Amino acid sequence: MAVINEDNSGILIDHIQPELKHILTLPRALGVLVLAEVVAWIFLPGWSESKMGQILFGLSLPVILWLIVHRIVMRTIFSVPMSENLKLRDPRWSPFRYSGWGGDVLTAHFLEADEGIDDVAIIVHGWGSSLARAESRALHLVDMGISVVGMNIRGHGGCDRRQDWTILKVIDDMDALMSAVVHQFDGRMPKRVWLYGHSLGGYISLWMAAEPKGWWKKLFSGIILESPATSFPLVIESLVPTNLRLIMPWVRQTLRREHLRIHPDLSVRYANAQVPYFGLPKVPILVLQAARDDRLGSAHLQLLLPHLDESATIQMLESQPHTSGVDSEERKVRLEEWLKPRIDNSTSVLV
Repeated sequence: MAVINEDNSGILIDHIQPELKHILTLPRALGVLVLAEVVAWIFLPGWSESKMGQILFGLSLPVILWLIVHRIVMRTIFSVPMSENLKLRDPRWSPFRYSGWGGDVLTAHFLEADEGIDDVAIIVHGWGSSLARAESRALHLVDMGISVVGMNIRGHGGCDRRQDWTILKVIDDMDALMSAVVHQFDGRMPKRVWLYGHSLGGYISLWMAAEPKGWWKKLFSGIILESPATSFPLVIESLVPTNLRLIMPWVRQTLRREHLRIHPDLSVRYANAQVPYFGLPKVPILVLQAARDDRLGSAHLQLLLPHLDESATIQMLESQPHTSGVDSEERKVRLEEWLKPRIDNSTSVLV
């Protein structure tokens, strides 16, 4: 794992892209053929009246429809909308770079608490959000004596790579982050590691927590989920335009094919990309759920509840909406009630 401190000019930047590889895919090939037919209709007299032209036109109609559906799926599911590149407010953040999925160079940030690194929390923001929007939560953890590591997940904030976006790429980025962040500890090791995931970040955190790896496996002490997503299919169905839901089997087929193209070595299936199929954490869990979740609703929580044991704590927050743009006192109080006893050395055996 290569940790990169600065570029050749000595300037730290958010993201460096490896050279893009342009590969001929079926949609691109079909698009070229349809374009060629359109050109023939425009510039070749008599083509539209010929028998061959009419046959090709009839055959092209379902192809054009398929290309339209494919385009919509790529733009709504495999592409991240443009988001604000907000800057972190606290000057104490220490940026560092590392290699993520496919060799992409990403920037993460480390903020050490005054108390040191006995406790380290990895904070993961949600879809359409950023580390800057989650900064109030990170600073609250630091005020509690917990050092924090965070990043803009690919396609969000100051990190590009908006196209061919998949959750599996982000999870691979997070695995790489966990390997790279050790270099920021200057030879010290934490006593406890925590994950804090909001919305889609909750889904990512659940996936990571189900199978902790490497140095943090034995240090992993708990996971905090704020209004978490727990099912990729449910997320996808919320993104698909209403007028396409009648052809969801077609949409799912496109999803499977594109995932296979991007991740040919992975066997994750659409229907299994949810709790409990990718595993569950074996550590204490705190769920901070917006009582009136206007983004994900209650379906994701209901999917998670049957799989939680007695070590899990569920807190319904009446004053906290789904968005990370609001950080209520109620959220802070409930988090402190659960977390403070667990970071107190005298009661570190609490479960």
